[in-house]
Amino acid sequence: MMKLKQYIFDYLRKRMPERNPRFPHLDKPLRVLVIYESDLLERNDAAKAIRQDLLRRQMDVCMWGYVEKKEITSAIMAQSRILGPADYTFVGKPREDVLSDLQAVHYDLLIDLTTKPTPALRYIALYAKADFKVGLNLGEGVHDMLLSPPDFSPEQGNTASIEMTWLYDQIMQYLTTIKSND
Repeated sequence: MMKLKQYIFDYLRKRMPERNPRFPHLDKPLRVLVIYESDLLERNDAAKAIRQDLLRRQMDVCMWGYVEKKEITSAIMAQSRILGPADYTFVGKPREDVLSDLQAVHYDLLIDLTTKPTPALRYIALYAKADFKVGLNLGEGVHDMLLSPPDFSPEQGNTASIEMTWLYDQIMQYLTTIKSND
């Protein structure tokens, strides 16, 4: 089933119209979409801290998360949404109401904070209307700027993981550095 879902995603990705990414300048207010993997309790303390930092930078922030469980207990708000398996079709594509909500707003910047391949969030990154998309290099081909994951020591092995806040800090550092060198 995973091969079928991957095939459908690759097929749809190749059919997307060509984009002309525009690099965001962080010195002016931007509309930002942040996508992330929600924790099972839907508390998302790291995501809330990231949201507060973006608001402090005078950005208009919208957060979309995903959690792999049957029922979502968080309320859907205009600026925050947590998706679950019920929001996706059998083949893994978001339902039409989710896509229409996602594409109703145009964003200046998409920050993808997913740290492992999450098929549900790949579609969100693919279909979001954003001038510039940035995220971790997970081999999906939907971002304009990719960050390479760090090399973990052999002692850490498979138990090593990337923290969402670390990834956010790296993304903001690169966006700020690149802007200062323009």
